[in-house]
Amino acid sequence: MTYTSRGLLVDLLSRPDDWKETCRHMADSSPQGRKTLAAALDELRAWGYYQVEVVRLPNGRIRSEAHVFDRPQLGVQPGATLPGSGEPAPGDRGFLPKDLAKVPSLPAEPEPVAAGDETAEAEGGRAESDPGSRPQAAEPLVEMDEETRVAMNALLHAVRPERRLPLGLAEAAALAPMVRAWLERGASEDQLREALLAGLPEVVYSPAAVLRSRLERKMPAEPRPERPTRRMAECAGCRDPLPEPGLCGRCGSASRSRPAGGRAAKVTARGMDKVRAAMAGSTA
Repeated sequence: MTYTSRGLLVDLLSRPDDWKETCRHMADSSPQGRKTLAAALDELRAWGYYQVEVVRLPNGRIRSEAHVFDRPQLGVQPGATLPGSGEPAPGDRGFLPKDLAKVPSLPAEPEPVAAGDETAEAEGGRAESDPGSRPQAAEPLVEMDEETRVAMNALLHAVRPERRLPLGLAEAAALAPMVRAWLERGASEDQLREALLAGLPEVVYSPAAVLRSRLERKMPAEPRPERPTRRMAECAGCRDPLPEPGLCGRCGSASRSRPAGGRAAKVTARGMDKVRAAMAGSTA
């Protein structure tokens, strides 16, 4: 054991039982550095003079307790050789060694065929080849009407500038009915582009799912049906608008207050003459 470790052991044994001090504080209060002190503690732990025990308190917290002994507790006597890390024993390890020979990962290139044999090989290959081994052609898209096709083109045109939304033809065809509903409700292509591209996350893992969610959540409301306009009539006197042809209230009251002609006018004139005569007699 090194001289530094022996001196540290004597220092720790001289402390009281209830002494509390961290390794960092011990290094700061001694001329030795932190690395030297940590190495000395590791050496004392390896020789069995220093142990650290983790204790769980009743309240659930965990505390570390260090114990220093004047005799080694691991059965290692001073001066004994400490065991090394060791190496695996040679021999059969139960598995095959790695084959160091390089095997090409790509298939071998086909042998060149002469120009005269190409036609015969092609004709014979059509008859003898297995139909199941032929590459299947891509399934055509679902047939759609002209309005749905216009909606699909509008969707592809809207998401084309955004590199985070690579959309295929099949995915665009599946989303075309929802885009068609947008266009039928009066939405323009600029509104569609703003609703689909605004506020996208940094990474989009499923472009079709993101577009479907936004098309469903931001679907514009259906336009209200237009009410039939009712043509208003005009007052025969002042030309003000009226729900029905005729006279308004003001013109009707004015016509009723006018003096009537004929006999009523003669009675009124006779009464006015009597009033004037009475007033003249009272004045004289």
